Amino acid sequence: MKTKNKPILVLVHGLRGSHHGLQYIEKSLRDDFEVRCPDIPGSGENPELETQDLEGHIEWLHEYITSLPTKPFVAGHSMGSIIVSHYVAKYPRDVRGKVVLISPVFRGRLGQILGRVPYAALRVVMAPLSKKRQHKVLASRKVSWVISHFLTYDKGKQQWIDELHYEYSGRFASARSLLGDVKIATTEEAVLPEGKDILVVFGEKDKLTSCRLAKRRAEVGGARYEGIDQAGHLVNYEAPEEVAGKIREFLG
Repeated sequence: MKTKNKPILVLVHGLRGSHHGLQYIEKSLRDDFEVRCPDIPGSGENPELETQDLEGHIEWLHEYITSLPTKPFVAGHSMGSIIVSHYVAKYPRDVRGKVVLISPVFRGRLGQILGRVPYAALRVVMAPLSKKRQHKVLASRKVSWVISHFLTYDKGKQQWIDELHYEYSGRFASARSLLGDVKIATTEEAVLPEGKDILVVFGEKDKLTSCRLAKRRAEVGGARYEGIDQAGHLVNYEAPEEVAGKIREFLG
């Protein structure tokens, strides 16, 4: 099939990531879709926003998607699910009728209350440091190691994921831009836009959002839920082919 005849699928990565983090899902889908994996503002090769907040990311994605030749399918992983879902809720006509949320971030009542604690604590710790030192600390191997160990369930792949996470997760524009994204990731949550068919792909061992809460949100919101057994939040590394298979089946 020629590339021009394939539907476009835009994959949006999450916090501390870049397009590299979705490369294994992309490889499994490229025969069926023209997959686009842009770096979000402040990540990878993309410069940061003047105001690094959720609304800024939504408007960036709106500009990116409306520049494409045809309406795409959209999918977001982790913080990317927050950006994508709020974007679709605001601009439903920009995209096709099916939306995919991979490891979406949902918050129960307690999560809504406690979500601001990590961001506030990080701001306090970073405040005495110079901007250069802040960036060095946040991009360090130790910080990357702690995060990848917390988010990974499949310990058989832990070392491989540690290396990938460190190689690609430190490519952010500045400590300011990363802190802006941390605020989004810890205080906002994904929504289920009305008028769209939604697929929730979820690692059943995810520590950021409980499997029970994700299933309940999907059920209440009329979304299709597909669990990935023996995988945590980083399903993009732990089970990329399985994730791609569920996306392919859902999008048809």
